[in-house]
Amino acid sequence: MEDVIGYELTKKGLTIHHSLLERAGLESDLDVFAKDHTIIIKSRSMTDRVRGIVKKTPLTVEKLDELYHTSKGV
Repeated sequence: MEDVIGYELTKKGLTIHHSLLERAGLESDLDVFAKDHTIIIKSRSMTDRVRGIVKKTPLTVEKLDELYHTSKGV
C-alpha cells in the first residue's frame, strides 16, 4: 500500500481530489461505505470494478456493461 496524496481533512470533513479518484480508476458514479476505521469507495459500474481483473477475454467494455445491466434487469 502506498502513501496517498490528494486529500484534505478539515473540520468540515474529508475532501478527495478528483485526480486521486481518476488515478484509482474511480471516475463514474461511486458508492462510499464506512466501517470502523475503514472508508471504502467503489464504482457502481461493474465494468469499472472488473477492469484489470478480466484479461484475455473476447468481451468488450460495452458488452460487459450490457451483460451487467441485463443481469440487474435494467
